[in-house]
Amino acid sequence: MSYQPAYRSAYRPYRRRRRRRRNSHYGVLIALILMIIVAVPVAFHIIKGISSAIFGGDQNQLVYQVDNPRAWQDGDAVDLGNAAPYRNSNGTVYVPIDSLCGNLGMELTWDESGKTATAKYKKDTATVQMGSTSLRFNEEDKTMSAAPEVKEGTTFVPARDFCQAFSWQVGELGADQGDLLVISQSKKELDEKKLGKIAEDALAVLGPSKQQLETGSIIMRTDSDKLVSSGENRKMTEGEGKRSTAAIEVDGVKYVPLKAAIASLGGMASFDGKDEWTVEYNGIQSTVRSDGKTEVGGDRVKGDGIQVYQDEESGKFYVSAQLFAALTGKNYTDLGEGAYAFTNMPLDGFDSQKAYLASMESGLTKAVGADIPEADVYVALTFDDGPTGAKDGYPDGMTATLLDGLKERGAHATFFMCGYRLKDFNSHCARYLAEGHELGNHTMNHPMEMLPALSEEKIREEVESNSQLIEQYCGERPTVMRPVGGAYDDKVKAVMKELGLPIINWDVDTLDWKTKTDPVSVKNNILNQVKDGSIVLMHDLYSGTIEGVLAAIDELQSRTDKTYAFVTVSELAAIKGVSLEPGQVYSNIE
Repeated sequence: MSYQPAYRSAYRPYRRRRRRRRNSHYGVLIALILMIIVAVPVAFHIIKGISSAIFGGDQNQLVYQVDNPRAWQDGDAVDLGNAAPYRNSNGTVYVPIDSLCGNLGMELTWDESGKTATAKYKKDTATVQMGSTSLRFNEEDKTMSAAPEVKEGTTFVPARDFCQAFSWQVGELGADQGDLLVISQSKKELDEKKLGKIAEDALAVLGPSKQQLETGSIIMRTDSDKLVSSGENRKMTEGEGKRSTAAIEVDGVKYVPLKAAIASLGGMASFDGKDEWTVEYNGIQSTVRSDGKTEVGGDRVKGDGIQVYQDEESGKFYVSAQLFAALTGKNYTDLGEGAYAFTNMPLDGFDSQKAYLASMESGLTKAVGADIPEADVYVALTFDDGPTGAKDGYPDGMTATLLDGLKERGAHATFFMCGYRLKDFNSHCARYLAEGHELGNHTMNHPMEMLPALSEEKIREEVESNSQLIEQYCGERPTVMRPVGGAYDDKVKAVMKELGLPIINWDVDTLDWKTKTDPVSVKNNILNQVKDGSIVLMHDLYSGTIEGVLAAIDELQSRTDKTYAFVTVSELAAIKGVSLEPGQVYSNIE
């Protein structure tokens, strides 16, 4: 009876000691497993690095994107400065040789006397000469598809031919796939799967190509009634015969006219007459309420900047740029200076792509005033040499009488004023801008020898001093200029470009400077010559001009075969989608 307790008491301590030893064994085993887990990938990378150094592994990959000043190498961005790769007319991709050599571990030397560049990689040497398609590789002569070129001090080489001379792998993806040239120093074939993976990683760093941007982007500008879609300028109108509607900014928020913008993109936005808009775009139906609550494809839209705006005066309904991005399934990017874009992918960090999109918005001209009617024919009326004060029959001044007649008829005009006359006749000047007219510069002293006969300094003085005077009396600087007699040369154009003034001539001459007091001649010259886009030359000096132009407007506005509208030069350009460029000459705008 005493054996069992004695046995148990002797055995229990022994078993406790064995358990403690087993527990310590488990700890050692777990530590060994963890060490193996950590050591295996480290060893793999070490072995991979050694084999790559010996056998030419595939870790050194370089990717260029056409027209992008950044490249991609082994996961990181590479700054190319201003030396962006490009394609020549035959589609050959050129890259800067200094970047190519520097990033692929080559030693580059340049021989100025022979205009040759030599690249050395390990035991191999390649030499090329500017303007020659010959490539000397070690002791062998090879022929490239195109010759190296020098652009703005940078040497470019045809990348594929140059790299393949070293037996490196080269692959290309077209503009619709990112416009990439992929270089791998691996001896392994750059198959389609591997090329696609490298391209995917590179595009995440480099961003979309120009073609990808053009294909999927929408660009707008505050105060413009146009947008750019897939590289094409379009007016934002709600339908045939409707006035276009401009994008606006209210309290720092950029707004898009919902119905007009969606319609110009081929979609449809309809109002239920109460408080909800239904939007159909690109196969997706969305709803936007007057309180801003929005659903796209049945999902609620949330986030910063989701706002709407109702213009009480016009009745137009606007959505914020961020909300418009949600409705179109795109990403919103502010391009600066009032311009913004909607793209298929975010452009954060892609400065060159932003700059490219910003360069596409030059056609987004400022919208014309809402008081300009839709018409079949738009005509720009222009008056030189004024202003003119009181004369017989015009006690309040000839210019003031002309302004009265234009106002009664809803017509706008551009007044090319001379400074020496403005000094004497300026009591009416507040009316020009207030009544929708445009300020033009016709020089300070109207030099009869004409501007090409003057020095650049004298041309600049004649025009700039007059612009300052016009601003003093009228409240703003002139936006356009007309040289005396319409005479110009390259010197005049250069000075006007410097001063920021387009040169406006004409295609309809009323010859009022000959007839002076004959209104019938002025009227008939307008009726017989004007067409859509015409610029009409007249002078703010003669009684025949005032009576003749107002009679012509009356007759044209009464016609039933076509409708006519009379506008300023800049309004005509905006209507036609033309951006008036400083120093350029315009005789009409069609």
